[in-house]
Amino acid sequence: MDDGYSRELNSSGDNFGDEHLKKRNSSGSNSSKEIRKAVEECLSASSSTLDVSRKNIKHLTEEIYRLPNIKYFHLEGNVISTIPEDLFQKLPHLVWLDLRYNKIKALPPGIGYHRQLKTLLLERNPIKELPAELGNLTSLTALNLRHCPLEFPPKDVIQKGLKSILCFLRDSGNGRLPCMEPAMPGEMAPVEKLHLNELLQSSFDASEEWPNREEKLRFQKLKEEIIKYEKEEFLADEHVGAIQGFTEAGKRHRKNESARLCR
Repeated sequence: MDDGYSRELNSSGDNFGDEHLKKRNSSGSNSSKEIRKAVEECLSASSSTLDVSRKNIKHLTEEIYRLPNIKYFHLEGNVISTIPEDLFQKLPHLVWLDLRYNKIKALPPGIGYHRQLKTLLLERNPIKELPAELGNLTSLTALNLRHCPLEFPPKDVIQKGLKSILCFLRDSGNGRLPCMEPAMPGEMAPVEKLHLNELLQSSFDASEEWPNREEKLRFQKLKEEIIKYEKEEFLADEHVGAIQGFTEAGKRHRKNESARLCR
């Protein structure tokens, strides 16, 4: 190979590497900048809410640990792929964690040591397994798992709601065979596939102490959206189920007619 061409290739490769490094550092710098700005605003306002939603954040920095007393943490609509191992130990007063629409594939086992978290929103994350330790999170009253490709716990456990999910995970963590109630033939999942109506009544209780009116209205709006989506999905499933039932009935009718004519 020509020496000049070889040098050109090597130079091109170096430039590509430099560009990739610059982009990676830039994205990391942007994450740090956005988080630092939000933390400073939170500190100056003595707020219990940290909101870094839709900021194109790729990873969480240690800046957030300057707010050990925050209760409401909004991270929806970013590109976060991992949650720090010590997040739940460093933020022990969290009651609300919104991780919807990110790239999270797993939750750290440390979540099981938290004692305050009530609401955990994981919608639209590529998470396939919930950690067994989550079963020890006894304070949890609302869990949003819409459009997560979960394989563990299995689908029939998830459809039974939060209590069944936590019980299954606890049993799995303790090495016991998870107890699973058999579903009745033809039984359809409840309107709230994760019993969200029931859970949200406690999680979005109007009597709860919100940081401010704006935050309270925000929570109320989210509650209405989640319930609306759950009902829409239920009605769609019910429609499909009705069509399938009608088709099966038609097949049975034709089969019976055919047998009668043969006789």
